[in-house]
Amino acid sequence: MPGEYQLQVEVRDMNSTDTTVTRHQAPIAIGARPSGLSISNLLLAERIEPASKDQASKFGYQVVPLLSDYLPRTVNRLAFYAEVYGADERFGADSLYLITWQIEAAEKRVVANGLKQAARAKARSAEPVLADFDITKLGSGNYFASIEVRDRRGELIDRREAFFQRNNPISFSYDLQSQANFDVAPTFTAAYSDRDSLATMIHTMRPIADPLERKIIDDRWKDRDLDLMRRFMFSFWANRSTDPEQAWNAYRMEVLKANKLFGCRTQKGYETDRGQVYLKYGVPNTMMDRFNEMGTLPYTIWHYYRAGKYTNRRFVFYQPSIGDACLQLLHSEVPGEIQNPQWSNILHQRNVALPGVQTQPVGTMESERVNEFFNDPR
Repeated sequence: MPGEYQLQVEVRDMNSTDTTVTRHQAPIAIGARPSGLSISNLLLAERIEPASKDQASKFGYQVVPLLSDYLPRTVNRLAFYAEVYGADERFGADSLYLITWQIEAAEKRVVANGLKQAARAKARSAEPVLADFDITKLGSGNYFASIEVRDRRGELIDRREAFFQRNNPISFSYDLQSQANFDVAPTFTAAYSDRDSLATMIHTMRPIADPLERKIIDDRWKDRDLDLMRRFMFSFWANRSTDPEQAWNAYRMEVLKANKLFGCRTQKGYETDRGQVYLKYGVPNTMMDRFNEMGTLPYTIWHYYRAGKYTNRRFVFYQPSIGDACLQLLHSEVPGEIQNPQWSNILHQRNVALPGVQTQPVGTMESERVNEFFNDPR
């Protein structure tokens, strides 16, 4: 009921023989509920269970609050509680309306893992909503628990949500037995029905794949088994994101950019060395293109403030022959990539005398600019 109240808290150490009780009081004012339909704040709950006669309850239920909005792997269920007020004012007493409650991915506000329920309710002054979901398979990420009220035409009348974080790394197995038991029908990969197109899509994922995944991609490129390709594609992105479809669409856009920027006569952009580095590490912070210097082969130096888990790293690409428009990776400072301590000498192969070309020996002012560009990106 609206009014002014006193909140009293009593604290005693149950592990001590000292029976002293510490008390704290504070005024609390309860305002009048706004007219029309509204939804209370969502209370994330550790559990919701029927209350005994001598317990304080909410519509006959005891709601045990969850003390944190951070849910580790050990938490397998998420419950939340709320109340819908004023439905009788909005719809008329005993009129039917719809209540839905769900768990949504925070980035796109789409239902996660099919965790959604709904119920028809008869309009009254207050209606409890008791939600309880199995979140064992809900992967790590940011989410909202939400409740929505809709009228009989399906129009949204009111909505309330509560944010929480989940820490639950989930890995989809790539072995054939596990994938055979996985239903791809409800996933975004079910929309892909052309074998050649899907094989090409999977092949574009090769630059960011680990060794096992690259082996599977190569196998699927050969056999073009539609069902296995769909299963692998979903597993690949589900292992990287709580929203596999969104992650794939974002990556596909980067592939299109790589094809436009780095494609050459014999390779698509994502297949080139520059395209693969771009897809793995993103846009470099600086690019120094030197394609027309007399003393060196054509080259470019890419500098990243951060490349994966490493900081301040460089990549050197070069054109080993005039007839080949595809630049090759010559040297990188990132572990696992090509590393060539003699990269500067290789760039100066043009110093071999060519008819009508005035060469510059290694160590001259002109050739030293290579090291300057490498050590001082701009």
